[in-house]
Amino acid sequence: MTCQTGTILVLNGPSAVGKSSIQKALQRKSHTHFLRIGIDTFFDALIEEPDLSTFEQDKKFEQYTQLGEYIRGVELQHDENGNTVVPLTIGPAGDRIIHGMHRAIAAYASCGNNVIVDYIQYKTAWGDDLQHVLKDFDVYYVRVHAPIDIIEERERARSTSPIGHARSHYGVVHTGLSYDLELDTSQLTPEECAEKILALIET
Repeated sequence: MTCQTGTILVLNGPSAVGKSSIQKALQRKSHTHFLRIGIDTFFDALIEEPDLSTFEQDKKFEQYTQLGEYIRGVELQHDENGNTVVPLTIGPAGDRIIHGMHRAIAAYASCGNNVIVDYIQYKTAWGDDLQHVLKDFDVYYVRVHAPIDIIEERERARSTSPIGHARSHYGVVHTGLSYDLELDTSQLTPEECAEKILALIET
């Protein structure tokens, strides 16, 4: 079967910046279907979600495969200014998950399907691999950003990731990537962001 390749939208930005809200708004506004996926889709469908109540007590958690391979982990720390940071570390098994996700995106789009990805480039090597795998596809990279104080307000409000997680990768998440569009979610609503994305891809 020969298929025209679909459109791939990669929304890259720190945790809690509003990427998933943009995904949902775009699905509502677009006249075509977009599969909504993200890094959490591939991690959380494979392993049990972290117990944040345990994190509050232990200040860290780690996840391993049944064979003892390190997948991912976080540990509460403080930066040079005394701010709380909760960096994510990824092991070899976690890297395999992400590399598999990149190739799954390509396979899905290769059959004419559209996809919008909630992405966090924790490692520049991830971005390099993603761009290599998708180099022959119709792909748009979107930089999603907001001031760190706004993001940390959202972390407190939603309670789905530890406060300080976004700060841990805020300064490096965009390293090495070139973008087709930039969106400031402190200035734009999810609906306005979706409209800007659709204007980009429909021109």
